[in-house]
Amino acid sequence: MYLIIKHIKYETMTDDYVVAGTSDYLEGANELLDAHRIINKNKNILFSIVNLDEPLLLTDEVKGNPKQMELPLE
Repeated sequence: MYLIIKHIKYETMTDDYVVAGTSDYLEGANELLDAHRIINKNKNILFSIVNLDEPLLLTDEVKGNPKQMELPLE
């Protein structure tokens, strides 16, 4: 599974990362990524693809984020 990650940069706060979409196939993820990039007009918002099959390594900054939700993993 591929995740489309929306990275919101702030000047005065910690950046936010949000899952903006998902796809089971890389081709579909690239199409979603292109669509988000075309629609986005804000220079402080970036989109990228993350392959969820690879283990995600969290930085200390993300681990300590009180806004982080815990999701049940199966």
